[in-house]
Amino acid sequence: MKPMLPEGLERTLITPFLVMFSPLTEADKSELGRLCRENHDYFMDQVNQHGGILFRGFTAPGSDEFDLFVNEQLQLAPWNSFNSKGTPTFVANWLRKWSEKILGAGDYRRYLGKSTVRLGPVENSIQGPHVEGGGLPQRSRYLALCCQQPGEYQAETGMADFSSVIDRLPAALQEKFLKGWNKYSYTTARPLGWLDKLILNLSPMAVEVKEDGHGILTGKLCPAACYVPETDSIAVQPWSFARNANGQVHKAAQAVFHDRGEIIRDSTADALNMNWDLVDENGDSLGWSEEEQYQFFHTIFSEAHLMAWQKGDVALIDNVRLGHWRMNGIQGNRQLIQVQANPFNVLEHLVHSGTESDEEPALA
Repeated sequence: MKPMLPEGLERTLITPFLVMFSPLTEADKSELGRLCRENHDYFMDQVNQHGGILFRGFTAPGSDEFDLFVNEQLQLAPWNSFNSKGTPTFVANWLRKWSEKILGAGDYRRYLGKSTVRLGPVENSIQGPHVEGGGLPQRSRYLALCCQQPGEYQAETGMADFSSVIDRLPAALQEKFLKGWNKYSYTTARPLGWLDKLILNLSPMAVEVKEDGHGILTGKLCPAACYVPETDSIAVQPWSFARNANGQVHKAAQAVFHDRGEIIRDSTADALNMNWDLVDENGDSLGWSEEEQYQFFHTIFSEAHLMAWQKGDVALIDNVRLGHWRMNGIQGNRQLIQVQANPFNVLEHLVHSGTESDEEPALA
């Protein structure tokens, strides 16, 4: 028998993939920690069944407490895909700033602790849809988010159920995502120095130094789609920060979100000299035309839910099944923090052969 809705809560289905829980009385507002700890199985069942849950109307934990809240109350294991070794905060922020300089762009998020991150600022653009850490074979399974202050105007978080995207794509593009791999390669914004090379030798990326001293950094191939463990549905796994796809992200955003005023191109993707291709397991391109890119992003944007954050909101999201992106708007004093949790190896949930595997493709 599945666990029942805990007492003191009102449950509201916002979309098929997002469920909201609110306190019934003023006295229940301070009970979020206890409710999460005592009803862990119920809430995780709701996440696995739908994709995400939102707690609204409670007294939320502060930024210093959020890591502890995720660990002890939600009973998850904080694990950041970009800081998987738990590097101390000042070192993690230094590396983040270094990577932004060497790659020529970044979304300027900053670590408040080993796991808690303050997300980047809003500009009047829309990001490409992605799963967090989607450029890496091992990414976080869950995202815990807390809104300490919403944006001044718009600045929502767009969300979509990536497990429903495959069935809505044209047959040829559907086949590419089912059998394909994401290949991401960067050209550095400046020539590589000795310290750059030393740090990059410790990274999972292959490094090729060009005659002009700039580097071409190629990541390991990542499946373009994978199985969602609890449902056996298939979810696409994009990480849409590439310059070669940014024009089609912008075009699709303008078409779908036509009532939001002017939308500029995402400056991060334009500045980041990254190429995203769909390839086979040997790294050979399957073709990734601008029309296919537009169809892909338009499909995702067309069924998006725009999360209009309220102060104190806490959300828990399946980072494999649900994709997200930052919407355009006015930043104001927007403060959104995130903790990634529970490592997930996408190579163990392949759809290419119809079986699970932990083997990497020929090109890695």
